[in-house]
Amino acid sequence: MNIVTPRLRLRPLSLDDKHWILTLNRDPLWLKFIGCKSIFTLQDACDYIARTNAQRDEWGYGLCAVVCQSTGNPLGVCGLFNRFSFRCPDLGFALLPEGRGKGVANEACQGVMAWAKQQGFDFLTAMTHPHNVASQQLLVGLGFHKHGFYADKGFDVQHLYWLKF
Repeated sequence: MNIVTPRLRLRPLSLDDKHWILTLNRDPLWLKFIGCKSIFTLQDACDYIARTNAQRDEWGYGLCAVVCQSTGNPLGVCGLFNRFSFRCPDLGFALLPEGRGKGVANEACQGVMAWAKQQGFDFLTAMTHPHNVASQQLLVGLGFHKHGFYADKGFDVQHLYWLKF
């Protein structure tokens, strides 16, 4: 997945991203709404990147680095996950503090959604922590509709959203 939007470039993660991936995984909002993924060291960040890229290689989609085109600075991650519960992928995103409040998540998600539609997916899911109002508002603004709750081992019950293309 390589996606270009007016301000952003979404590309596969590389081991060069390990420093900011570690920072993102230690961010208070990440920990509150996504949870601890046991990324405590640069080696843990490298392992996370390797797992993410292996999933992309297996499924044809995955998590991408969201990079500002004008500066080349990383702003966060956005992409698609296989939750194994649905026949479609799940949209996910998280931003570093410097990427928040600027429409970056909206633009990155729109790019990923357009890519997913081009690939022939007829719907996507997305999930948010029950208290993550900003992400819930973003998903509704993107055209997703709340569709109940989703529970799986490893994280709290989530609000489940669906988008039909």
